[in-house]
Amino acid sequence: MKRKGLVISALLFCAAALWGDVPLVKEGKALTKIYVGKNASSGEKTAAKELKEYFKKSTGAELATTEDLKEASFVLGTVNSPEISAAMKDSLKGKKEESFLFRTEGNKFYIVGASQVGTLYGAYTFLDRYLDVRWFLPGEEHVGLRKDVSVPDLDKVEEPSFLWRQVSQTGAGGWARASKIWAARNRLQCTSAFGIAALSDPKQREFFDARIASHVNADGGHLTFYKAVPPQKYLKTHPEYFALVKGKRLTNTGHHNTHHCLSNPEVQKLVADYVCSLIDKYGNRITYFFGAPDSSLNWCECENCRALDDKTKNDASKRFHTVVQKIVKMIYERKPEARLVLWAYANYRSLPDVEIDQRMVVNFCTHGRCFAHALEDSSCIRNVEMLDLMKKWLKKNPNMRMYEYAHCTPMSWTPLEKVLSADLKTYKKLGITGWKEEISFPDAQWRGKIPKLEDDPRHSAHRLGHEWLYWNVAGKLTWDETLDVNKVIADIESKYYGKTYKVMKKFNDLRRAAWDNASGCFGYSTGDSRTPLLLMKEGLKEELLSLLAEAEKLAEGDETLLRRLKRDKVYLTKFWIKQNDLFRARQGKTLRAARTPSKVKIDGDPSDAAWSGAGYISDFKTFLKEKNFVLPPELKTSVGVLSDNENLYFLILAKEPALDKLKAEGKKDGKVWADDGIEIFLDPRNDANVYYQIAVNTKGEIFDARQPGSDKTLDFGVEAACKLDREKKQYVIELKVPVKKMEGTFAPGVVWNVHFARNRTVKDGLFDGSSSIDGEPYHQRSSYRTLTIGKPFLLNGNFDEYETSGKKKGKLKGWSFNKLVTPVKGEGKPHMAFQHGGQMNQLLWDWKGPLGQSDKEKKIKLLVRASGKGTLNVSVLKYHDAYKTKKLVRTQLGWDPVKNIQLTPEMTTHTMQYTIPANCWISLYLHKKSPGDAKVESVSLLLE
Repeated sequence: MKRKGLVISALLFCAAALWGDVPLVKEGKALTKIYVGKNASSGEKTAAKELKEYFKKSTGAELATTEDLKEASFVLGTVNSPEISAAMKDSLKGKKEESFLFRTEGNKFYIVGASQVGTLYGAYTFLDRYLDVRWFLPGEEHVGLRKDVSVPDLDKVEEPSFLWRQVSQTGAGGWARASKIWAARNRLQCTSAFGIAALSDPKQREFFDARIASHVNADGGHLTFYKAVPPQKYLKTHPEYFALVKGKRLTNTGHHNTHHCLSNPEVQKLVADYVCSLIDKYGNRITYFFGAPDSSLNWCECENCRALDDKTKNDASKRFHTVVQKIVKMIYERKPEARLVLWAYANYRSLPDVEIDQRMVVNFCTHGRCFAHALEDSSCIRNVEMLDLMKKWLKKNPNMRMYEYAHCTPMSWTPLEKVLSADLKTYKKLGITGWKEEISFPDAQWRGKIPKLEDDPRHSAHRLGHEWLYWNVAGKLTWDETLDVNKVIADIESKYYGKTYKVMKKFNDLRRAAWDNASGCFGYSTGDSRTPLLLMKEGLKEELLSLLAEAEKLAEGDETLLRRLKRDKVYLTKFWIKQNDLFRARQGKTLRAARTPSKVKIDGDPSDAAWSGAGYISDFKTFLKEKNFVLPPELKTSVGVLSDNENLYFLILAKEPALDKLKAEGKKDGKVWADDGIEIFLDPRNDANVYYQIAVNTKGEIFDARQPGSDKTLDFGVEAACKLDREKKQYVIELKVPVKKMEGTFAPGVVWNVHFARNRTVKDGLFDGSSSIDGEPYHQRSSYRTLTIGKPFLLNGNFDEYETSGKKKGKLKGWSFNKLVTPVKGEGKPHMAFQHGGQMNQLLWDWKGPLGQSDKEKKIKLLVRASGKGTLNVSVLKYHDAYKTKKLVRTQLGWDPVKNIQLTPEMTTHTMQYTIPANCWISLYLHKKSPGDAKVESVSLLLE
């Protein structure tokens, strides 16, 4: 293998020597020893050990260590080593303690660390660049093979972009030695699972001293008050130290829910004393985190604690931060050098009206953000709000680092690397000094029997197996956020997949495109609404499985590669295929025209990334025969749908073994529908009672008309293209359908109806004639499927979705109604039949969504399509959610009338507006208060 700085031939070796290169290995023989000083630190010794191991694996050469500088041309040291020149030490002045210097001087190559950890990280960087070593997982690595190694003329200092690049062990305890070695090799900081055990336990001390910078060791967090004021010690003698809840002092001793009386000055003093005692013991090697229990319950209700709360924000953020600043002041008076960190945690993260000591670092926790979108993505309201809050905190205290929660969502083979790259650039731009994420290790302890990977790939022992790429990329980009993430991924995956990489690159490119172009969010604690949609594109599942099978053939005989491919197959099956199957079963007959995330080129090529996120349907059956039947696999037909503000887009994939026999004689607005091709029927559910028919043949000729009556005078501006794909034995049609001239409301959340049909003229014994969705006739509008434009704000506005499993199986989705309202299906279009007194409603609780409670009012438009006698009342019930001493309190704020609809025998769409007040969310009600029956065919909600 060739690489800059690596000499692999004798000729280049000789030339390099003239240029000042330092030869280390020649023809698999060591040309040097590794110098490690007599009083070397554990970090320097560990660096030497790692270098020796990987030189042996890469070249076969045995590099001995020596304490005699004259014997070595490979020198390890720190700024504290007497052998290192003043000039080299000066190069590292003011640099972060993990920084290191690469320098060739006097026919020697030096790795000099600003600390012992810097020396070790320098060794790992050397192995990465010059021996092509990658550490994918504990026990899974790549080592480049070579016979010659030399180092070019170098004089370069490297330091990390972020001071903190932490991974916090979770899911199970124990030392997890192999995993923490792996983390350090990727230059990620991972301390002891027991906090300061890395400092207090002699067995762990040397291990962590070598691998962890001094500022990373920490104590406190959720246990800030518990450790300083343990209930086991003080509960009997000082019950007043603990939270007063419902008139009684807490008596629990478990740390997860032990709240204290924060206003108690003795509690505050005990915490300050405890922190100072740690600093006395460990000096500046300890950083103290100020947090509170990870619980929304049992915060103290005493008069003094409640007086500390900010009454305008309905949470205890002001209480917590006010008390912490009092404690911090006491500590800084005694220990001005103290390293103190303040948590801005989920339940005490709202911006408090409290001055924050500028010597502290704010640890900003991102519960609630979305990791499917970059933090600066303005299309994601969750991230817009999170970024706004971050910036407000930065104004209060510019010393900030991030505590992320993608791992907790959880990540399940989730390609978040590009979002990570974008976010790290944002953090660097904002001056944020660190990044932290939680991680599970396979060799952690005390978690019971570990299930097989196939049975439970989400188990904590298996999670690193499907997150490994994310952590490898994190190691690279938190050290240098300017790196091209695509190049980083390509470098890592090419080594991980070896001789199968060409195939697996296609595989992973496809799955990343599916993720990038899907809709939905992903984040703790609201979960993953994105993954179930990733395999909606017709043929994607089969293509991914086919590529895996191809890779497995290439990997025959290579147990390592086969093991890695087996894992990918388990992840694809368990995380994507199973979830998509469940989603398809739940969604019923509703089709969604998702908003296209990127431009769609109408050229008959289905490879546009946008089509990965489309809604798909493939339920084609024959009709006009004695008995409907599903089209044979050779003729399988699928349709994908996307939308933007002005257009619908359609992708048709039609299997066809007889591509040379297709009929395509029709011209523009001629008998195109008599050729081989596709027909689309769009019903905007308008009062004019019209719908639209579009036919396209396999030459891309278009017929479009207003129905009924086949009015062809309007030119809707439809664009179409068709290509014959002989390799896959199919034809592909793409359409762009402008809706401007169509009668009906077109906006996100609106419900239309749609129908698709295929015409085939080829007589080859398979089938010739007409087929359509569900085998329904072309112009029978009552049988058309529901088409929701974009993401609906109102669930099941067409009343055709029913629960398919669980206790609610067979029940109408989304709506609650009394006994005087009956869902009707199978009688024309689905609808709700109201009797006098009938009432139905839907809660529009939309956390962090467009309709969610916020400090701004929201204007909405409602479209109710109904018929009948008398009036139908439309109203809303307003709610306000607040957290009082960490408990959710939901308050009804009364009713607002929206409109009394005067019903007519004809089905009519009634339009109305309403403004949701600030700090409210609503429930929508329809109530038949007057005598007479009514039918409600659909309800749509638009955000104006």
